[in-house]
Amino acid sequence: MVERPYSRYTRAKTWAALYSQHIHAGYALVPHTTTENSIDVINCKDGNKSGLDLARETLQKAEELLKHEREIAEYYRLRQTPDKAPAVIADAIKAKKLRTAVVLAKSSEYYHYSLEDIPGLTLVICGLHDSYLHIPVWEMNTNRRYKARETAVSLTDPYFDVIRCTQFGHSILLAAYAKGNADAIAFVESKQFPERSRTRMKREKDAFQHQTYRGRPLAFRDEAARREVGQKISQSLKEYHAKKHLRIL
Repeated sequence: MVERPYSRYTRAKTWAALYSQHIHAGYALVPHTTTENSIDVINCKDGNKSGLDLARETLQKAEELLKHEREIAEYYRLRQTPDKAPAVIADAIKAKKLRTAVVLAKSSEYYHYSLEDIPGLTLVICGLHDSYLHIPVWEMNTNRRYKARETAVSLTDPYFDVIRCTQFGHSILLAAYAKGNADAIAFVESKQFPERSRTRMKREKDAFQHQTYRGRPLAFRDEAARREVGQKISQSLKEYHAKKHLRIL
């Protein structure tokens, strides 16, 4: 099957990209914090530092984290309170630099999985930023950071009118409109916006809000938890086949 431009983004590709790009993006990965769909990172960007200076500082922080790997692993394993955190983590918490990130294929999945209801998520790492979120976004496609409520293309940019009818542009507009963004509301309610499109957009907004409210579950299990679940499934299958074999006999 030929890979389509919008469907080429997957969580697996986002994971691969973040491990390759995090140094130049200014995020140090915290060891032993990875689950199926999340990871803790430390934001190393400070002031006007960028380019090689930022990469150098991020690399130093990553090396520092690895030196305290055992302490960090124990801290997260025991789920201790911030006051018990190793110094390298405690400093990041105090400076509000520690981020718990959810890893997605596209930022629009944030609403698909109803992640607003999960406490503690403070960053979205995605392959493509195609939505409007109230928390910061780190996009792999451009290795760019977006502030909370910042979209990949500004809704007031004339270029947005060009991309509005694409899947990418529509996804951005719908999320911003459903979340009550003033620019999105003005865009949809403007005289230049077709009446039929406005009616359809209002229907889609209602459906979006309902879907966001219901959502779908997304797992955040570490390696040990995944093995435990796998063992339970394997044991259940063994018991099922044993009973089936007895019935045949």
